[in-house]
Amino acid sequence: MKTKKYGINWRAYTSLYMGYSLLLMTITGIVLYIAPPGRIAHWSNWVFLGFTKTEWQALHTIFSFLFVISGTFHVIFNWKPLINYMKEKAHAGRKIRKEFTYVTATVIIFFFMTYLEIPPFSSFMDLGNYITDSWETPENTPPIPHAEILSVGEFSKTINIDLAKMQSLLKSSGIDASDTSMTIEDLAKANNLQPNDIYNIIKGETKTAVKTAFTPGSGFGRKKLSAIFKELNIMWQEGIAKLKKANINVTEDAELKQIAEKNGISPIEIINTLRVNK
Repeated sequence: MKTKKYGINWRAYTSLYMGYSLLLMTITGIVLYIAPPGRIAHWSNWVFLGFTKTEWQALHTIFSFLFVISGTFHVIFNWKPLINYMKEKAHAGRKIRKEFTYVTATVIIFFFMTYLEIPPFSSFMDLGNYITDSWETPENTPPIPHAEILSVGEFSKTINIDLAKMQSLLKSSGIDASDTSMTIEDLAKANNLQPNDIYNIIKGETKTAVKTAFTPGSGFGRKKLSAIFKELNIMWQEGIAKLKKANINVTEDAELKQIAEKNGISPIEIINTLRVNK
């Protein structure tokens, strides 16, 4: 196949492009491995090296997609050498079969060790969860996941604060929230703030702080039981006693989702059990 046109060697171009794509995929993959969860990143407008998490995800997705396309063209441009190589190796017989068997076995083992959460693969993922969870603080945790896309009116209902009172509190800080259809994200941008700044202003100027809701997607399943007890203001022994009374067995301070899986229930059922007669 002719690969030169208009002075460009497309075979070399494709090979170099694959190299750059691989480099960018590696960089974006590492950044996304340590980045905060989406609910935190969007709420606090997290930025790394000038890019938001959404932009890092877009870069990773696009270059992964283009890597596949360039890889396809790489195979097309090198089809004859590849066929010749395969024919040559086919004569090796036993050796290539052995290598193929070993590679296949390795892939299958790695796949199931990852799926079954067996160390060191589970440890690697636990490290990633630990790093991403470390970004979360009471100051940058939204009341519900993606609260930044709620309108001013919807947000006041979510945090259970009278709309007029919330508007008054924001106005005292120089923030005009009279347009109740404006999202919290847009309101923050209009005032050179982050969405969590708006929330913290409201919480800081009211005696009652709104607690983070345990809702699907809020990431509470990855929190350890002791952290859940702390958020619900429950002592360890009291919480363990409640769970034991509901036939929920706890042997260690593990992640909520792990305890739920061992007991054949969902994490939210554990939360509801702890909230009973709280």
